[in-house]
Order: sequence, then C-alpha cells, then structure tokens
Amino acid sequence: MKKPGIASRGMFFVFFILLMFPAGALAHKLPADFRGFADSASCAPCHKTIYDEWSRSMHSMSDRKSDTAHNAVFLAFSQFMAKSGKKAPYFCGSCHAPAEGRLTAGAKTVYSYLPDIPCAFCHSVEGVSEGKAFNTYSLSAAMTSAGAVSGTSAPHPVSKWSFESPSGMCLGCHGKMKNGKGTVICSMDMEGHSDCVRCHMEEKAGPPAAGSGKTSHFSHLFPGGHDKDMLKKGVSLSLEASNGKLLVNIKNKAPHFFPSTSPMRAAFVKVEIFDKTGKAFPEKSGGMTTFMRVFTAGGKKGAPPWMAEKAVDSRIKAGETRTLTYDIPVGAVRASAAIYYRLFTPPAAAKFGIPAKDAAPVKVAEKAIDLDSR
Repeated sequence: MKKPGIASRGMFFVFFILLMFPAGALAHKLPADFRGFADSASCAPCHKTIYDEWSRSMHSMSDRKSDTAHNAVFLAFSQFMAKSGKKAPYFCGSCHAPAEGRLTAGAKTVYSYLPDIPCAFCHSVEGVSEGKAFNTYSLSAAMTSAGAVSGTSAPHPVSKWSFESPSGMCLGCHGKMKNGKGTVICSMDMEGHSDCVRCHMEEKAGPPAAGSGKTSHFSHLFPGGHDKDMLKKGVSLSLEASNGKLLVNIKNKAPHFFPSTSPMRAAFVKVEIFDKTGKAFPEKSGGMTTFMRVFTAGGKKGAPPWMAEKAVDSRIKAGETRTLTYDIPVGAVRASAAIYYRLFTPPAAAKFGIPAKDAAPVKVAEKAIDLDSR
C-alpha cells in the first residue's frame, strides 16, 4: 500500500482544522495591558528547582521545534494551506505553543516567539471559561499561583488562583474537545478525572523559590504518557491458570481511562504460550488485544476524529480489572503477557508522517507463569 504523501496528510489535517476548530474557538482572553510573556529562563534565578523540572517536561518541549510529532502535523497543515492558497489559524498552537504569534483570534499584537508552554502562561491564568466544544483561559497581568500569599516580597505582582483545586487550572487545555459534529473526541469529565496534581505534580522536597520558608514544592515535570515510570504506576498485570484456561488480569490503577485522553493513544496486551522446547504456540492460543477508542462514521469503523459520529471504546475504565481468557494448549509449560503503550497508532503515524521513534510501543508491564504440562 502506498504511503500517503505530504499533500494527502495535509488534506486530512485541514479537514481536522476546519471541522474541529471553528474560528475563535480557542481564543484565550488577554488582559488589556498585555505586553507579552516573560521567557521562562528569567524565572530560573529565583525558581531554579522548578525551572529545572519544567525544562525536562513536555511543557518545555510541546512546540513544533522540540516535538517531532507536533512538527510533522504542523508541516502537513502548513504545506497544504500554502499549496491551496487558504488561510486559517493554527489552532493546535493555542495550547501546544500559546506564546507563539497571535494568541487570540483577530489579535493585532504579534509578540516575541517562545518555543514552548512557558512558565508565564500557566502562571498568568486567572480563570477558565467553559465552551461548548473547548475551554479557554482568561489571563491576568499579574503572576498567579495556587500558593500565592499576601504581602509577598516577590519582584513581580502575584495573585492567588480562584480555582477550588489547582487541577481546575489544567482543564483549560486538558478539559474537553468536540468535533464539528458534536462528537466528544476527549473529555476529562468522561475520563473520570479526580485531582490532576496528585499524580502529575507530586510534592517534592525543596523550596519553590529562593528565600521561601517552605520545604517542599509541587513538581513541574508533569509526567504523563511520555513517561514510562508514570505509565507503570497506572497499570498492573497478573496471570492465573485454572481448568485449562489462562487468565490475564489487567488492572487500571489510575483515576481515568487507560490509555487516556488523546484519541491517538492506544495500548495492547501481547500473550504468548510456550511448549517445553521454548517454541510459542500459534497465535490463536495467545495473540494481541488492543485498548483504544475507535471512531465510526456512516456505520464504518476507523473514521478520523474530525469526521467521527460515534466511538467504540475498548479502553479500561478507572479502577477496572479487565480479564482476558485464553485456552491452554496440550503440552504448554509456560505463558507470558506484556502490556505496551503507544503515543500514536501506526495508521495515525503513517497519515501524518510522525517519526517511527515517536510511535514505537513502550512496554509498561510484563508477567510470566509456569503451567502444568498436560
């Protein structure tokens, strides 16, 4: 099968933009006296520990110049738009690179380029506005924080977030997404989220700022699907053999689906059953089971998110233990199972030209068990 060319991938993506992102849908609200965001490096002298963590996080590598997958999608979009003579904002940048170019739809001010999600963006947020398809942020001229206190001696104005939980701040970008047909592409309400900070911003030793009397801070590494250790914490695997059956138990320990959020994410379990020579039995005795959301349109599976009318969801719910059952063949002496996670499914990677390394499966859990030879 011929691999889609850049124009073909661009066509898919422009449909994505036009159907999923109506004009102004992701326009964050700037304060009247906005003059641009400070470079994150300027935060380092006072917030070195936090800055060093942020520098290793995906927030610091979300822009197309750092994230090869993001760049592949951006290039497909840009090249198609240039070839077709069409003009449309690159709405993905409103969350993946909010300090680049024009933040709001129709804004006249073009400010300096910052290739990431800078400290100053999240710490300028004063509120989140819930929209029908997306959530957006309202930004403040002062630096904002969950831990802000009155009478601070900081060299910049500081105000306290109005959110009941710091997790509320995350939902401006991570909250929800619907396509032009009203189909939910991702939604943290549907995912079953609880407190984002508990897992993704764990409390660590060390003060949040120079001169602070605090002895701990919330980590700004923001580990998620790109972090193997975080993936390992979210799922466990156990094997049992009973009455000629192999039971593979997958436990989702996270407070949301596994895999979660992005419709491009997928996970699968590979099971193998071996004879005494170490040879694996045919795949019908083991095989692979995939967990993901598959979109449908016109009754057909495999529709792209922007054309989706419904979704078939095989992911594992929060707290759920999913048990897969396999027949144990005569002569089997050992069985193994492993869970793998993908940031992008192979079709999505091929469609957008995402580098193979970004779509490679990551093993997050594995188990083996000896069987009674029969």
